[in-house]
Amino acid sequence: MTTHAYDGYTQETEETTQLEPATRHAVTPEQRFTSAIACLGAAWALSWAEFALTLAIGLPGDASSHPLAAMVASRVLVGLLYVCVASRLQWARWLTVALGFVSVTLVAPTLALQWHIFPAAAFVCGVGLVCKFAASLYLLSPMPGRLATH
Repeated sequence: MTTHAYDGYTQETEETTQLEPATRHAVTPEQRFTSAIACLGAAWALSWAEFALTLAIGLPGDASSHPLAAMVASRVLVGLLYVCVASRLQWARWLTVALGFVSVTLVAPTLALQWHIFPAAAFVCGVGLVCKFAASLYLLSPMPGRLATH
């Protein structure tokens, strides 16, 4: 019985089965770019949710002393930066990577304090940081070039 167990076995089938799992999990540059854009979109949407939570808890003191216009303008400018990344502009890509890493470095240590004050805002902020970090990592890898326009 055991003599017939290896009748259909060939060296080629063993090599192809060893190589097949490695090629099956390969991610194309276009898929990485799409994932990065999805992460950036999620991070941008979460920043607006964080803004809404800020307004929901109320602003301490005199409302005229708070930079609401600056908070809105910063989100709009970041959104425009992400549009430039989606347009595959290299300067926007590298600026987004730098801002993503700086944001994670500076904001992540404050999450514990935020959690004690307002857990929902800390959760939204933390998920946004994860999205920015993931997008930064995706954007570090080689990206596809700009599409040719006719």
